[in-house]
Amino acid sequence: MNRRQFLLLSVGFSLPVLADDILPTNPQNKDSTLGGTLKPYMTIGNFADDKHRVFMFISFHCQYCKETWKGLYDWGKTLPSPFKFVFVPLSLGDTSLALATRAFYVVRQLAPNRIENFMEIAMGRDVRSWQEWVSILGRMGISAATINQAANNSITTKRMERGRLLARRYRLNATPHFGIAGKYATNAGYTNGDYQLLVKLLNALVSEVLL
Repeated sequence: MNRRQFLLLSVGFSLPVLADDILPTNPQNKDSTLGGTLKPYMTIGNFADDKHRVFMFISFHCQYCKETWKGLYDWGKTLPSPFKFVFVPLSLGDTSLALATRAFYVVRQLAPNRIENFMEIAMGRDVRSWQEWVSILGRMGISAATINQAANNSITTKRMERGRLLARRYRLNATPHFGIAGKYATNAGYTNGDYQLLVKLLNALVSEVLL
């Protein structure tokens, strides 16, 4: 898919506008200014290992993540190769979120084609025991032994550690939050809670990388 096709597909994408969004308008950040004009994103560096990634940082208990993840996931499917759209769930020091995050990475490892199904199940769910997640994933067709093995192996551990690193790298200050190509970070606080405008902003930042 060429750059022009990508822009036409994704600019036409529609997301709900959350008028009561609690995220701050145009968060103050000295790195997001140029010539005294505030830009609707942060410049975070140039991390080559993220060059072809768009990260969506989420919390499974975040209402805005619950409202927007599916639309943004579909938007991510329009990204031109070799770009990939990647969810990065965050535990934020909460037991329920930590368990959901671990379950997410188990599914990503064992059944990556079922991530969308997992997201539908996990968003807004408050699960306080790992055994309950084992039961939930079991109903997705994954065996308990395989789940427990994947939950504690090096792949899951490294992915959870990388999630925490990425949250620091992209200066997470709200969810949902977005990291683009190792260079930029933004969220709906920069677009007055307007998610349609946010998608256009994401388009522009990806296009900037493509130039």
